[in-house]
Amino acid sequence: MFRLSNTDPDFTVKRPKAAKALPILISLGTVLLILGIVVQVLWGAAYGEPFTSFYVCSVYLGTALAAVGIIMGLLIGDKRTWLVHIVSGIILASLVSGIWGSATLTLYNLPPPLPAEAFWPVFTGWVIGDLIVLSTIGTALLVSLTPVFKRTGLYVKKWWV
Repeated sequence: MFRLSNTDPDFTVKRPKAAKALPILISLGTVLLILGIVVQVLWGAAYGEPFTSFYVCSVYLGTALAAVGIIMGLLIGDKRTWLVHIVSGIILASLVSGIWGSATLTLYNLPPPLPAEAFWPVFTGWVIGDLIVLSTIGTALLVSLTPVFKRTGLYVKKWWV
């Protein structure tokens, strides 16, 4: 999408204080999300409270911190780069993935067959889950690895952008 919109993937932040806060917010949100999932898998399913409450709080807080980081990047960084990432890398990718995944599980009845009536609940859950993951982990990886990628020989102008 960066190439289609003729946008250079520049995730640098122009203001020094904000440049320090942006990776911290996005990374902390990602760590909280992963920590909450690990706690839920290891202890929440077996022991219940307080582990399930920790899971819910950490997922919501991690997503909120990452969202603040993304909005801050949009306001302080290169607006076009962040807008392309938000629209295509988070929202559009979540919708396409939700259609693909929920159709596979319900309409095409692949691995665990579900009734076709379950399409919309599965689609909603799939899209919300993707929005959470792409706004935290995907953004953290994109912000941290794009400068590294641009310095290597893999980055070819007019191909990626």
